Amino acid sequence: MKLRTRVFLALSTVLFTPAASLLAQDPDKPAWQQMRNVPHGAVQRFEYRSKSINKAREAIVYLPPGYDRGTDRYPVLYLLHGAGGDESIWNQRMQANVILDNLIADGELGPLIVVMPHGFTNRIPTDQRPRAAGAYKAEMEEFAVDFVSDLVPLVESRYRVVADRAHRAIAGNSMNGSQSLAIGLTHPEMFSSVTSFSAAMQIANSAAWGGIDMDATLANADAINELDMLWVGCGTEDGLFNVNKLFSEQLSEAGIDHTFRVTPGAHTPAVWSRYLHEVTPQLFQR
Repeated sequence: MKLRTRVFLALSTVLFTPAASLLAQDPDKPAWQQMRNVPHGAVQRFEYRSKSINKAREAIVYLPPGYDRGTDRYPVLYLLHGAGGDESIWNQRMQANVILDNLIADGELGPLIVVMPHGFTNRIPTDQRPRAAGAYKAEMEEFAVDFVSDLVPLVESRYRVVADRAHRAIAGNSMNGSQSLAIGLTHPEMFSSVTSFSAAMQIANSAAWGGIDMDATLANADAINELDMLWVGCGTEDGLFNVNKLFSEQLSEAGIDHTFRVTPGAHTPAVWSRYLHEVTPQLFQR
């Protein structure tokens, strides 16, 4: 399949005045998640053929306001999704592009590129996907190989990113909060920051689910402590809170510096939106 990038949705990167219906305020969302009359980034669909796993792959890419008119290079955040969604869910359910637009407009976040890949390597409807270890193992292992061997190099060849560790970060929620940890902690030379939101920890630390040998990985504490930030967050009403707390304790016992962010909330988009809003301004600060 020929490599290509096609526009999926492009918002004007000049001062953009959305229709009144788009600017209508949602009383259930905080101010930082409301679409405002500020410059908007562009959102594109990125399609490619993964050579490492021989499969067609897709990602959604957020480009900051003004990207199409300039020559600057930008840091890149790889933002991964949970088991109940696909590459589009961060924008559809958590309004990631709106959050980023507002943070950039308010001067709280420097312009950046955000890549949101499809977290599975096979297209199966969510309600038909088995939720068992065997069903996840091959896909999680394939995802990690594709991510490192194909996705990152292709993004760096097709978009104006600063292609070094200091300008590359990874984050994710739930299923792929675990993948963020698994990939980030086994490749600390690739990332300046590794963050997870409500991680389904078995996908990070159980080989049966496609996870890594966490004890062996954390034994490399000196390399992991070179990260600018290792951030683990979970809501206290989340069924995954205890396993995330145990993971934080495991990190501490291994002598690894990190932040364990405890907030109210369950396993919901509202929590993950809040974490994205909180974490992104902390990236690429050094």
